[in-house]
Amino acid sequence: MRAIFFIFAVFINFNFVLAQDREFKLILPIRDPINQSLETDHTKKFTAVKFAPQQHSEREQAATLRALDLRPALAPEQVGQRKAAAATFDEAIEDTAIDHTEIEENVDFQWRPALIQSGLFLAIQHGYRMTEEKTRRELDGPFFRDWKDSVDQLHGWYDGGRLFTNYVAHPMQGSMTARIFINNSPKANAAEFGRDRAYWASRTKAFVWALAWSTQFEIGPLSEASLGNIGKQLYDGHKSKLTYGDIVVTPIAGIAWTVGEDAMDKFVLRNWLELKIENRLLMKILRSLLTPTRSFANVLRGRAPWRRDHRKN
Repeated sequence: MRAIFFIFAVFINFNFVLAQDREFKLILPIRDPINQSLETDHTKKFTAVKFAPQQHSEREQAATLRALDLRPALAPEQVGQRKAAAATFDEAIEDTAIDHTEIEENVDFQWRPALIQSGLFLAIQHGYRMTEEKTRRELDGPFFRDWKDSVDQLHGWYDGGRLFTNYVAHPMQGSMTARIFINNSPKANAAEFGRDRAYWASRTKAFVWALAWSTQFEIGPLSEASLGNIGKQLYDGHKSKLTYGDIVVTPIAGIAWTVGEDAMDKFVLRNWLELKIENRLLMKILRSLLTPTRSFANVLRGRAPWRRDHRKN
């Protein structure tokens, strides 16, 4: 019933607006193109609009043949110039992604935003871990001693975790941290997937960043070993949950995931879908879904998930 009343109210308001619009149009004064005076007599409005006065002098009759817009017609080349200028303006307004000044001036790695974004990602991960009872159970006790006891149990390759966690979630984590490095390195961010040496050099640096981050997350001062004491308690008598597999697989598979997303963005999105799809909303959705770790890294730096720094968004 509320929906019916709402629709009825919208319908009434819509008709009222239309009525007001018609009334507004009817009472508008019309400027007479002959004497440039405002015509307020309603009986003469239509005469002024049609420019067909009943009784006028010869001069006035000649003026009735003129168009309402008395400006001279533009030459074809002038029309082309104006259209080109308008297109350039529209492109400048829409293409807000590129900031050439920033790219040219800030060529050094941006440490402060990179550390802030890494900290946010770390807080999200540990925040999720704190929802698990097994993590909260190990928060009591001496911090440094429990941390040392956990790190001492680092051995082996397989931690007994699920395949999805080890070989999908962890690689995505590594790709996320690598993308944080890329987003805060102007040179790495500008490098395009391909055989270019600069591209692979930048991804190698991103791998080193991801490796350092993965090591910290596993055994560092703000890690699974220190917060929750992963590895302290063995399972099956001698197996540890803290293994070399997580430290190594995360950055290696992560940088492979990053390179895969770079290729996806270049060949599938930019060179194919963006040339065929005119719907910008659909294009933004596809960008966000087909490059998931890039999308989340964009969110961490306060940007839209579909943002691309070097082309139109």
